[in-house]
Amino acid sequence: MMHVYTQNKLKTLSLLLLLVGCIWHGVAEAASKSVTVTPEPAWVKKLPLRTSTNIDPNTVNGGFHYLLQNMQHEVARQEYYRQFTYKLLTEEGVQNSSEIRLSYDPSFEQLQLHKVQVWRNGKPIDKLNLSKVKVIQREESMDQGIYDESLTAVLVLDDIRVGDVVDYAFTIKGRNPIFGGKFFTSFNLQQYDPVDELLVNIVAPQDKKLNFKYHLNASKPQVVSSNGAKSYTWHLKDVLGTDVDNNTPAWFDPYPGVYISEYNSWQEVAKWSLPLYDVKEKPSQGLQVKIDSIKKVVGSDEGRVVASLRFVQDEVRYLGFEAGIGGFKPHTPNQVFQNRFGDCKDKALLLTYMLRQMNIKASPALVNTTLQGHIQDLPPSPFAFNHCIVRVELLGGNAFWYDPTISKQRGDFGNTYVPAYGQALVLEPSTAALAAVKQPVAREAAVKVREIYYIDNVEDDVVLEVRTEYTGAEADRQRSSFATTSMQDIRKNYLNFYANDYPEIELKEDPSFEDNEYSNKFTVTEKYTIPGFWLPQHNNDQVLEGWFSSLAIGSYISQLQTSKRTMPMALSHPVHVEQSIKVLLPRAWPVDNTTQEVDDDAFRYTRKVIYSPSGTELNIDLSYQSKKDHVASEATSAYLRNQKAMLDNITYGLTYNKGLITSLNDFQFSWSVFAILLLLLAGFSFGAYKLYFWNPLPIAGESMYAGESIGGWAVLPLLGLIFTPFSVVFTFISGGYFNANLWQGISDNGLSQLIIGSEITFNLALLVFSGLLIVLYLKRRSSVPKLMIAFYVSRLVFMVFELALTSAWGVGVTNEKFGSNLLSTFAGVAIWVPYFLLSSRVKSTFVERLHPQEELIYTQEEDQAAVH
Repeated sequence: MMHVYTQNKLKTLSLLLLLVGCIWHGVAEAASKSVTVTPEPAWVKKLPLRTSTNIDPNTVNGGFHYLLQNMQHEVARQEYYRQFTYKLLTEEGVQNSSEIRLSYDPSFEQLQLHKVQVWRNGKPIDKLNLSKVKVIQREESMDQGIYDESLTAVLVLDDIRVGDVVDYAFTIKGRNPIFGGKFFTSFNLQQYDPVDELLVNIVAPQDKKLNFKYHLNASKPQVVSSNGAKSYTWHLKDVLGTDVDNNTPAWFDPYPGVYISEYNSWQEVAKWSLPLYDVKEKPSQGLQVKIDSIKKVVGSDEGRVVASLRFVQDEVRYLGFEAGIGGFKPHTPNQVFQNRFGDCKDKALLLTYMLRQMNIKASPALVNTTLQGHIQDLPPSPFAFNHCIVRVELLGGNAFWYDPTISKQRGDFGNTYVPAYGQALVLEPSTAALAAVKQPVAREAAVKVREIYYIDNVEDDVVLEVRTEYTGAEADRQRSSFATTSMQDIRKNYLNFYANDYPEIELKEDPSFEDNEYSNKFTVTEKYTIPGFWLPQHNNDQVLEGWFSSLAIGSYISQLQTSKRTMPMALSHPVHVEQSIKVLLPRAWPVDNTTQEVDDDAFRYTRKVIYSPSGTELNIDLSYQSKKDHVASEATSAYLRNQKAMLDNITYGLTYNKGLITSLNDFQFSWSVFAILLLLLAGFSFGAYKLYFWNPLPIAGESMYAGESIGGWAVLPLLGLIFTPFSVVFTFISGGYFNANLWQGISDNGLSQLIIGSEITFNLALLVFSGLLIVLYLKRRSSVPKLMIAFYVSRLVFMVFELALTSAWGVGVTNEKFGSNLLSTFAGVAIWVPYFLLSSRVKSTFVERLHPQEELIYTQEEDQAAVH
């Protein structure tokens, strides 16, 4: 869809149809009948010729500057007059500005040339020669799949020199008949470079009501009524240039200007558009077959919407012929289906038509991809829009928005991504205002990156595994990229992404991907080898450094160098990236767990550094989420300070001192830990000794003398008890509890000390307790059921305690197997506690007491005394 309503102009004036450049392509033809030489129209307001300037040449760009810009409209005659006078200041100006290029649409416009003069030494040189005018069809938007069939008249000026003043004028006669005589336009009253004189004059019939919108305090016109017409005139002299900041949002227009429209409301624009999208014909045989096949295969309205959308997106290619009314009136659905191509309005109408044939309420909707929600700041006009999408009502009238021009989209009806178009004009008879385009609510981060660094030894190569999960629009982009890029280029691009940080990195495996189309998740897996990961510090080769950086977050951040701005700064939005970096270390590192946060009005960033209790596993969790698409000029300084704090924080480093720290392979026995464990062992052994003499009555319900051997399900807990001491001993060895390097590594980490100390204490108690239970179990002692219950419950209580402890410190448990271990422990409690309480086998087996014969004699004596 064509769009020429409002544009930001820096060095050229695209709305003036003056295209300045150095190279033109195409096949030149003789001037057609649509280009003529005529006198200037009588209605034009004339100005004296300017050949001198008050502008400092150091304040202009391009090697030339404008002495006069004269732009006039005669609304009733549908004539558009332009006069430009500019002076060439440098050789570059001569090189770049010695061609006149004027574009027009031959289907409804005529180009009338009035004069082309070069003033040199106070004398004019006539350069207007119709035989030298070449008309070419350039099709500048061909690479985007748009053919508008507009023509460009090119006149190459010969013998042009520095200091010459070029003065030319022309009129474009005619207006697109699609608008039915309605008038609207826009223009700037200030530009990037200064201008000596600026004239804008609009002559309209007295009874034609025009609506004006003044942008950035633009001046109002002088209005004069005469002979049944009104003229609106802006005549400005010594117009200053506008100092424009870089990287402004696309919707921000930095230039004071005026928007004019004959339309009084968006409702009028909708009523004008509706007939263009009205389809009278029935579906062709082929289109009907396609509609019927979707209805047959898919039973729900939601599923049919998705199936129809995917067909239009992927099987109807984007291509538009937009000459004349074709820029605004779509082709019929039958034509688009047969051709299998169309532009945005063609594809939107085809999708709408298909859904309506399935009794699903759908409507085309006009949007602006640049202005987004700021479109409501403009006066109503067809040129306020440059794109067409579709609104569909599902689930009892809820609105869902779809863009049929985005290929390779996936997801269900509720999470299919739609860009942030902001406001839309829905083409329905009841439309009276713009409607808000609501994007699907993101359930999770759009990009999740998980990196694992395997470091077996500081001197060895490091292996890096990366798994990146994309959702929403990011999944669509990655899916399209993999579909259109060779594996050779994918391999190179992914490798180079990390090569800036790790120059010697090598691919270990080719990148691979998984595509979950229903949930619209696209996952890429990578694997690399990094030689020379550890590098010596500057001026100290005894200390090695290893760095981990969040390249994923960094790639989404625009970095500016200055905070001196007067205009808003554009940001990428919406962006939500989460990255977790896991480093598996060969030894413990003496580093504390930390949490850092940067909360700006425009973004929120967090980083958590978490070490496992053993100190050999490092987890770095980072998150970046944008809040809006721009930063106000007055907030730029604070934003850049916060951005710098974030960028300084996304890189994390470890150091390794070869002179002071040894690896775990150089085991240093800790006698102090050994002594403490001996004391604990003595204490727990004494407790076990006391428990051995605990002699409770057997569980009620079975004869204490009818003991059974250990069998049935009672064998399984015994096997678990026998296995427990071996498991505890293995934990002591693998955990390095007797290694002095471990305790040195966590000497400043109070949480790690507390957790490891608790683990050692509990495991030692478990070792002694399990040994006692094995003896009592084999003796079938009456204390076994209650002690076994305590055994199972204590393990669960300790795991919950460990979880609560780490959570209270805000770090969580880093052991990947903790969750499964906790679940299995809970299952053991749920199964074996009721078993030892209720099982008949237990009641009949564990009946032996410490001194059964003595107790029997004592009981008989008590009975006899009671009889007497």
